[in-house]
Amino acid sequence: MLEGFEAMRMEPELRCVKALLSPESGIVDTHSFTLSLVGQAENSHATFSYNTVVLSGRVEEEKMHLFVAETGSFESRCEGVVAELELIPNLVVNSAGLGAQALAKRFHGLRHRFIPSSHYARGCYFTLSGAKSPPFDKLVYPIPEEGGLGVHVTVDLNGLVKFGPDVEWIECRDDTSSFLNKFDYGVNPQRAERFYPEIRKYYPDLKDGSLEPGCSGIRPKITGPGQKAADFIIQGEETHGVPGLVTLFGIESPGLTSSLAIAEHLANKFL
Repeated sequence: MLEGFEAMRMEPELRCVKALLSPESGIVDTHSFTLSLVGQAENSHATFSYNTVVLSGRVEEEKMHLFVAETGSFESRCEGVVAELELIPNLVVNSAGLGAQALAKRFHGLRHRFIPSSHYARGCYFTLSGAKSPPFDKLVYPIPEEGGLGVHVTVDLNGLVKFGPDVEWIECRDDTSSFLNKFDYGVNPQRAERFYPEIRKYYPDLKDGSLEPGCSGIRPKITGPGQKAADFIIQGEETHGVPGLVTLFGIESPGLTSSLAIAEHLANKFL
């Protein structure tokens, strides 16, 4: 724990009363990370089936049967698509993120009482423009807010300063929309008006007009506004009674950071 003057000595642009220093915190190149995982998996003889959608699943003779088709045919018709392939794996892991609940509802035999409700929170980022150099050397996180970690500062691997994400609770029209990830990822420039006062709580010298729309993401939450935040949900046969099926719900941030630990947990428990 640092006193405010100690933290501000390390980061002169920062304004705070106290701070918690985490020397080992950092950022991850998500694209390179996922490409590395794909390469390692393929070297271990894994096969990836891109542009493929799981239409449904059911249990037969203690085995989960999956019925799949090409994504394009499903997007054009949504319902009534005939499966092009049937798979009978030893283990199915539903880690579909935003579409995990919608996919789970397509597994016949999985009782809906084991499927939590879906809630979606969009988080937008704005980038800092016009600065000769980044105002901070370290990541700066304010006190967390409901639904998120607060509008914090990230300096990416290219030196770009990003502020965000905020929390905007959004509705999804139906399960098919979430299943196909038909969300709006656009960043409304007017949301910058909400960012300036939040950022200036710890970076008072932020100039008007210096924020530009960046990117956004959608959090796959299992609790909504005003509800207590929930932990990840990992369910196996011992919970829902369906052999050969593992379901993952609510794997929002820090899901990516935790992904290898989650995979290790699943491998140790179910393989």
